[in-house]
Amino acid sequence: MAEMLERARLAEKLGADAVWLVQLPSLRDSAAVLAAMCGVTDRVTLGAGVLPYYTRPPVTMAQTALTIDELSGGRFALGVGTGHRLTADWMLGRPADAPVPSMREYLEVVTALVRDGEVHTTGSRFRANAVYVSPRRAALPVYVGAFGPALAELAGQVADGLLVWMCTADHLREVVMPALRRGLRAAGRSLDGFPVVAMVPGAVCDDLDQDRELLRRYLAAYARVPSYRRMYERSGFGGDLGRGVVGDEMLAAIAVLGVEDDIRAMADRYERAGATQVVITPMASAHHDRTLFTRTVEALACR
Repeated sequence: MAEMLERARLAEKLGADAVWLVQLPSLRDSAAVLAAMCGVTDRVTLGAGVLPYYTRPPVTMAQTALTIDELSGGRFALGVGTGHRLTADWMLGRPADAPVPSMREYLEVVTALVRDGEVHTTGSRFRANAVYVSPRRAALPVYVGAFGPALAELAGQVADGLLVWMCTADHLREVVMPALRRGLRAAGRSLDGFPVVAMVPGAVCDDLDQDRELLRRYLAAYARVPSYRRMYERSGFGGDLGRGVVGDEMLAAIAVLGVEDDIRAMADRYERAGATQVVITPMASAHHDRTLFTRTVEALACR
């Protein structure tokens, strides 16, 4: 934990605009870690990217977000996602539900409590009656984490931003962005000023072959999750995955490993596809080696 806090402080010092944390089912609660990061940073946005909606009732999710936002002095951004049905059902015992209508009702509760400080609603999936009387920033942004078109469209209708994770730049451009635009048009909004955050695994590395194998195993685990596998099959990698292989083409399309110029080229590729902010998740050797972590952050922050 001390190293995580030090890296948040270091990222800010190196010029990063934001520090985002993912939530994995077997690791620390990222909301608690983000709260701790409030005390070691002064400027960067601190983002939850993302908290699965089945981990907290919507009122509790809003309370969590508003509390971290107050601790940070108004620097928190909440990302909410559906997570994985397998994790929800097998790990937490929460039955699977239709993701889009559930997320719509969930966000209605969260955004009402954030923006208005009060919510009274009875939906088919979520019911909430609550007030929030502690200090509250009504402009706290609520993002939707999505890579499928239905949730991306929902984000355009009701959210303040969109987060994508582990998808190719082509998928962002060809699938996610058109759906997002449809949602924005339906809500009478435009893409101007709407944040699209692309989170990409990768790193500056010294041993390219070793890090490729480490990252290949990481991607293979995601490829076993049905929603990710469908996305990767639609992206043209079904043949390799059918043989149980994460091929070099898939690896290069989803992640970036190499020197600083490779990191910068990756960021440019996602920005051309529609991202307004690119977040790199230091993987493989850079996950453990602070020097490689520093070089990775510098490559992205000093573009």
